[in-house]
Amino acid sequence: MYCVQCGSPLEEREIEGRLRLVCPRCGYVAYRQLKVGAGALVEQKGRLLLVRRGPKAVFPGTWSLPAGYCEADESPAVAAAREVAEETGLQVRVGRLFDLYYFDDDPRGNGLLIVYEAEVLGGDLHADGKETTVVGFFGPDEVPGPICGAGHARLIDAWRARALDRWQPGDLPRYCPHCAHPLEERLAFQRRRLVCPACGFVHFRELKVGITVLVERGGSVLLVQRAIEPGLGQWALPSGFVEWDETPEAAAARELEEETGLEVTHLELVDVARYSDDFRGPGINLTYHAEVSDGDLQAGDDAGLARFFLPTELPPADEIAFQGHRRTLAQWQRMKSGRRPGG
Repeated sequence: MYCVQCGSPLEEREIEGRLRLVCPRCGYVAYRQLKVGAGALVEQKGRLLLVRRGPKAVFPGTWSLPAGYCEADESPAVAAAREVAEETGLQVRVGRLFDLYYFDDDPRGNGLLIVYEAEVLGGDLHADGKETTVVGFFGPDEVPGPICGAGHARLIDAWRARALDRWQPGDLPRYCPHCAHPLEERLAFQRRRLVCPACGFVHFRELKVGITVLVERGGSVLLVQRAIEPGLGQWALPSGFVEWDETPEAAAARELEEETGLEVTHLELVDVARYSDDFRGPGINLTYHAEVSDGDLQAGDDAGLARFFLPTELPPADEIAFQGHRRTLAQWQRMKSGRRPGG
């Protein structure tokens, strides 16, 4: 690299406790700067505007919010609106700041992604054919993948968490359980929560606790075809929620017996993961590996069918009900085929 002031070759020297490129002739020091990007979070009826990046773009084929780098003579808010117009054809009004994300996975350099909420004013939704090849609005459980780097994955996760918190029907209380006064939405403990203005009770929404059971027999895995929503007609691992007065292991054994007629002797915890693709609300799911001890395979309760599948017989991903189950089955299939993750 060469000095931008005098053209001399730069040398690496320790300056202010760090190795930097320095010009030995004129003393110029090249300070690496964070890049500044801007993007827009655009919603319509609870759905988020996303774009699929073109083959010549950085992170080709991935999905992201409309976003790009700020020009030297424009503010981040102006840059966000410009990127939306260029990548999607929509004209937007930029509103309040949503959040800021540091990223270090962009080959062009580390930077900050500044994201604003934005409202559609007009325009014709379409991809530009260069930076973007597909554009559209997606619900919290419809987000396509893979997700672009540079902070977009964390951003979309934050939006999904907020969307689920805001729009999921759930059985939110309307009256205080202590004094029966109507609850009101107020800022409490750094978030909008349901609060009783009479006695001060604060309703904290809690993650649900679910369990999933991975049962193998003769190199096959047990799946059930769901007879209810969510995932009506799709395949899933035996699963359900933990009752308030039972252990997760007891819940796993109960759900397996209710849905398949099988009993287990040994349960081994193999995964703990958060999920947010269930309309009944987000939660924590515990996955257990189980060994069958007794019982006759027969579908029941929430399951219409129950059968074992070889690794080569698994249903396609779009016929498997939950994102976590798709991930677990993909890992199981790779293990059975002797392939490493990502191989």
